[in-house]
Amino acid sequence: MITKKTTNELLDLLSSMKSKASLQDFSNELKESEKKISFSAYLLEKMQEKEISPARLWELAQIQRNYGYQILNGTKLPGRDKVIALCLSLSLTLEEAQRALILADAGALYARRTRDSILIFSLQKGLSVSDTNILLFDNSSEPLS
Repeated sequence: MITKKTTNELLDLLSSMKSKASLQDFSNELKESEKKISFSAYLLEKMQEKEISPARLWELAQIQRNYGYQILNGTKLPGRDKVIALCLSLSLTLEEAQRALILADAGALYARRTRDSILIFSLQKGLSVSDTNILLFDNSSEPLS
């Protein structure tokens, strides 16, 4: 099942494919897995895994309560910075955060971009939103909004 594989495992699968038919099967399975979960469902899943309440998550992510609940019930799709703040607050791995960004249609982090590299570092080191904002400021980058 594709959804349980890491990005590196998926890249290995792609590298080992010998036919267009294999690629088509792979693409179809990816499309199906992408349809199965929304950003809000993914967020809820991670909150349950981490045993964190919505109120605590909004506090850690520095998100207004009403807006947070709108994200959770799927009526609002957060911007990139809010997704990253949620990921930091949930102590998600880089891979989990990248998945969240993709589900929110917010664009994955890219290590060649200065600000993104700082955000990647923050995720890998388990920094808080506040500590990440200080790090961004210290490196002349815009803080998470």
